[in-house]
Amino acid sequence: MPRDPFLPESATAMETVKDRTRSPDAVGGSDRKRRRKVLSCYDCRRRKVQCDRAMPACGRCVKAGQTSNCLYIDDPLESASADVTSITPTRGPLEGHISRPILAQGPENVLSRLEYQDKRVKQLEAALARAAQSQLPDPVHRLKTSKVPLTPESVAGAQPNDFGATVTDKETMLLRGKSFKTHFHGTTHPGGLIAHIPDLSAFTKETFENFPTLSRIRHDIRVLENRVEPAGSRPQIVSEDDLKALLLAKEEVDQHIQLYMENYGGIYNILHLPTFWKEYNEMWADISAARPHFVALVLLLSASVQCLTTSHPWLYTANSSTARERAITYIEAVDDWMDTQSQKHVTVTDFQIRFLLLFSRQVSARKYKRTWTEAGTHIRYCMCAGLHRNPEYLRKPTSALDKELRRRIWGASAELELQASFDRGMVPEQWTYQTDCSAPTNISDEDVSQESDQLPNAKQLETWTMSSYLATASESLLLRHMLTTTLNNIREILSFDDIKRYTEEIQTHLEKIPEWRMSSSDVASALLSLTLRQYLLALHDRQVRQAQSSTERGFSRMILISTATRIVDTHKALIKRGCYALEVLCSDQLRAALSICHIAVTLDLHSDNTMNRLIEKHASQIMDDVIEMLTDKCIRFGREQRQLWIVLASRGLWKSVRNPNQRISYMQEALDKISQPYYKIMACQEDPTLRENGDITIPARQKDPDPRTNMILDYLPTVDVDRSRDGPSSVVNDPTLLDLDEIAAWTFEDWNFNPAELQEVFSGSYQS
Repeated sequence: MPRDPFLPESATAMETVKDRTRSPDAVGGSDRKRRRKVLSCYDCRRRKVQCDRAMPACGRCVKAGQTSNCLYIDDPLESASADVTSITPTRGPLEGHISRPILAQGPENVLSRLEYQDKRVKQLEAALARAAQSQLPDPVHRLKTSKVPLTPESVAGAQPNDFGATVTDKETMLLRGKSFKTHFHGTTHPGGLIAHIPDLSAFTKETFENFPTLSRIRHDIRVLENRVEPAGSRPQIVSEDDLKALLLAKEEVDQHIQLYMENYGGIYNILHLPTFWKEYNEMWADISAARPHFVALVLLLSASVQCLTTSHPWLYTANSSTARERAITYIEAVDDWMDTQSQKHVTVTDFQIRFLLLFSRQVSARKYKRTWTEAGTHIRYCMCAGLHRNPEYLRKPTSALDKELRRRIWGASAELELQASFDRGMVPEQWTYQTDCSAPTNISDEDVSQESDQLPNAKQLETWTMSSYLATASESLLLRHMLTTTLNNIREILSFDDIKRYTEEIQTHLEKIPEWRMSSSDVASALLSLTLRQYLLALHDRQVRQAQSSTERGFSRMILISTATRIVDTHKALIKRGCYALEVLCSDQLRAALSICHIAVTLDLHSDNTMNRLIEKHASQIMDDVIEMLTDKCIRFGREQRQLWIVLASRGLWKSVRNPNQRISYMQEALDKISQPYYKIMACQEDPTLRENGDITIPARQKDPDPRTNMILDYLPTVDVDRSRDGPSSVVNDPTLLDLDEIAAWTFEDWNFNPAELQEVFSGSYQS
């Protein structure tokens, strides 16, 4: 039989011997043919059809729409030098598509083999978890068919050891309402601590029973709301001329733009300032010829700072300040106009507008409950346009400035979505697995233009530019994303060593924050610090409750006291300079006050004198400062009083724990402070006829208020204790005055959700 002249006979014989040695049939003495090298993809090989071996997916898989299932796997028996002894082609639920063929040898294929091994490990871990779950005793065993892993609290009767870990802290979440009219907030939501502060619900409920005045005030606010139509309540068709008609006089718009640049321009720098100012001046030269997209951009910049202005008196339309109403008018007009625009021919202004729509709503307290969902929609919109990928991959000619603006918009959008997830207590979008977009470059806008072929060399982070915040924040972005995901993962258990490690990493990033000397960098520097410190509060609030020893608990208490003090001091330093940007934007003041109240109320007054002195020194001052900030925030918005009430009730509870004899007085004090913003709102209505044509109880004015003041009306009388007690049942029990669900929200009765109790209810109903 003729043989191939290029295949030596000795090599053929050696290969035959090797095949027989490796074959399991060789033991029995039977011969086996040499197996041919597998070149087809796994799916074509399984179906026994011809494969064109195209990469990364063959033609048959592409036509069938199964490109994600096209996988090339080499036969391990033919790979003499392969490290993997066997490969199972089964694709598990956690296994992704491998776009490269897994070859047996060659240094260029190490990455492909590592990718496959990593996904194989995930498969095995998932199988191990399913196997461990199947061994759980009753009643967990009865629910082992669930595809989603169970949590220790989701099954009545399950023991913590059944899940392989000790669970010492219950899941912290807020689930209010009934049927489908519910609201959910996860672990990192600031209000999550309410459920862990002992007797806070009882204290607030007792206050409502003894002092029904707040119910009457809220009824009066409802009467005002029913008589006015809030701005942006009805969608409208907005034309380009309508947008231009909303512009105020140039002098006022100039002040608003300048205020934005001083407060928020150095945080989310999504503009190229030379280009912006050039088109801004051209707009005022001929408004009729101005681009409508640019007019919409200017309106949103103006809307973002309406609640920061202090040059006009604070007047109100129902329970919304006139400044906030103007901001909402701009926001909704631009939103309605954007709905009519095509998404085929978008420019950088489209992305800037969409980002500012989300941001301006947040700083105007407009549909705040939708912030997380809208932030997720925006981040996905950016990903659909590929902003999360390296702009250097673009094949068509793109200027260096446009590439840099893509990085800025993506960086700002990722920051906003991550913060919205943390505030809501939700897991953020998992864009970290797909992004390779680099951080914005720390350069001055004047150093780059549309004609630039490449960006100038980046400056050191110690040198302040308008992009310094995004460039610096990107260094801790992945850490914060991982912490937000971990803290809101209901199946994640953090040990004390984990808490310490994360604390050290956060402290390392805090130490790396540059000390900029420019006045325009104050807001950016403060926000970098606040953004990281809020994670320290969330971590150690959790650790205080699950600590196994007094040493661990004392360590976390010290961190909480120090962090809460620094957060409040940072806000006070900005407010002292007349900057209210972060007071309006952030909610970490509430988190700091609740954290300090939590450790103050749960601390044994007779066991730790050192800790008692620290609490006595810091707690009262921190909560008083936060109350002042939140009161000013209520006055600027005309709403958000619930946050103020939470801190007031917490402060009253802490004082009553230390001095039980004065419990009624502390209730009275909390009621007076929450009533003052309401009185100001009702007394300073922009249209006086709103409060004159109905049954609204407003204290008589002793003098005309100064129209320039922004403080609470000190001439309004406080509520008398004895007068407030008269006929409490006639007010509280009247369903026409206050919605019972609102009562539950303010008294914190329906904020907690116990899965074990729910399981008992369901089991009882099934048995009956």
